[in-house]
Amino acid sequence: MNENPIEGIADLNPAEEPTAVDSRPAGRILNSAGQRRALRWLVPVGAAGVVAVIASGALSASANPNLQPQTAAQLLAAISNAEVAGFSGTVVEKASLGLPQLPNIGGQSPNTGLLGMLTGSHTSRIWYGGQTKQRVAMLDSLGEQDVFRNGTQLWQWDSNSRTAVHTLLPADAGKASPPATSTLTPDQAAKQALSMIDPSTKVSTDSTSVVAGRSAYTLVLTPRDTRSRVGSVRISVDGKTKIPLGVQLIARGKDKPALDVAFTRISFSVPSDNFFNFAPPPNATVKQGSGQSTQQPNANGLDLAKAGGTPIGKGWTTVVKLTGVPSLSEIGKQSKDAGALLDAFPEVKGSWGTGRLFSSALLSALFTSDGTVYVGAVDPDLLYQAAEHK
Repeated sequence: MNENPIEGIADLNPAEEPTAVDSRPAGRILNSAGQRRALRWLVPVGAAGVVAVIASGALSASANPNLQPQTAAQLLAAISNAEVAGFSGTVVEKASLGLPQLPNIGGQSPNTGLLGMLTGSHTSRIWYGGQTKQRVAMLDSLGEQDVFRNGTQLWQWDSNSRTAVHTLLPADAGKASPPATSTLTPDQAAKQALSMIDPSTKVSTDSTSVVAGRSAYTLVLTPRDTRSRVGSVRISVDGKTKIPLGVQLIARGKDKPALDVAFTRISFSVPSDNFFNFAPPPNATVKQGSGQSTQQPNANGLDLAKAGGTPIGKGWTTVVKLTGVPSLSEIGKQSKDAGALLDAFPEVKGSWGTGRLFSSALLSALFTSDGTVYVGAVDPDLLYQAAEHK
């Protein structure tokens, strides 16, 4: 194995057999799950599917490939019917939400920890062997977190805490969605974006490109509603298999993507079973999960599972109301990173009460003092309107 753990994993040919899960100290492999969960709370990625469409600055600048012309309607139909026996590859996720420059928080540099998740670049390895066989390995500078599913066997491994969680899924879980993870794939992002299509959406195609070494079509979704901060969503569709290889979300009035996810390499060879099997390494702590739950321990102590979202409005201007989250004062007690980050946002008030406002070219989020959060890819006025109708 390469002496550099990140290089050793990221440089694996997708068709190669896997090595054993790295049981060395955290070293330079990743564990960002707790931080990603904090990101999901602070800027909820599930919000009306708006943030989850976020996608891919990792697209290749190669010359346009020679593909047969496809209309937007043909591409939409092809994506909905796309099916492959298996694949494996490397996905790069990028985020640039325009957060304020902050000093060290909780002993961490602004380029690491929670802040790093909001502004940095993050890599995952993905293996897919069918509806009952998936694996995701999230890689970063601190450790590695893996999620393995093979039939009814579900394992979650955290190299930082050396903890393995085993869950036995129900026998009828064969057609269930892949296990919940704290990473974002092009397929997930594309599905979220396509679910937003309504009469307020212009659907078109653009020039072809090369993504992860493969010829790809470009499907473009453009919101007509100018109250949305989403300028366009660009989905790169594999020319042969028609599965999404990358998704690019661009804020209104901007040229560069605000958030991105794309394959940098991919193989459509079906991975062997060895990729989906897991045995806890020596001296690991093994815990038993229950049912279909794939919730992972939250390193920041915030119980995100209790936060339920209610959509307000529709389409690209949907605002999501989140309840069951801690109040602003409680956030600071439970997570120093989250508390310091919120304190850096401007204080706002209105007939709805008081709170803190996060606003960037793409997203707005209103954190009220009573523990309610309103978030969307909209101007703050729409958040205030939503908060007034409690």
